[in-house]
Amino acid sequence: MPVPKSPTSQGPRRLLRDVVYEQMLEAIENGTLEAGERLNDDELTSWLGVSRTPVREAIARLESEGLVEMAANRYTRVSSLSGPAHDEAAMLLAALQTWAIGHAGESSADARKTAASAASKVVAGVDVHEVEAYRGLQDAVAALIGGFNSPLFTATEAAVRGRVKFHAAAPDANIDWAAASATAAELTKV
Repeated sequence: MPVPKSPTSQGPRRLLRDVVYEQMLEAIENGTLEAGERLNDDELTSWLGVSRTPVREAIARLESEGLVEMAANRYTRVSSLSGPAHDEAAMLLAALQTWAIGHAGESSADARKTAASAASKVVAGVDVHEVEAYRGLQDAVAALIGGFNSPLFTATEAAVRGRVKFHAAAPDANIDWAAASATAAELTKV
């Protein structure tokens, strides 16, 4: 006999490692965990209220995305800010975003609406070179990309976007403000 579904079902369950990853990523992006700060497993497990395993899995993922640095038996820390790391990731992200905006009609209507609304909120900030607005623009394009229902595209974009947003604060990051302004303007029209 099939198990009946509850009408109050909240969708698919999420893995704890993914929840911890998202919390740590947000803490890195908003500065709660600062660039260069050492990461202690015991402190993180206490702060996040989870066991060591999801914390270690999240740290491994953050390391693969270039946001955490590890040296065996020496340290685990938030990566240092790097302009070259921003510039390299931004070049790839720009290509992904250009494709996404060019194919916006293939994204869901809800994703297009969400992306356009988010972009309209950051246009002015991007035009005056605010790093937070630049980061918000990256999230706006991510909303559009999420509407393609392509797990590979979404995961690739998310990993690259994390690097771009984190390293954008580096004093030697070369943010292409003209391209960012153009992207924001195009996105408001999708």
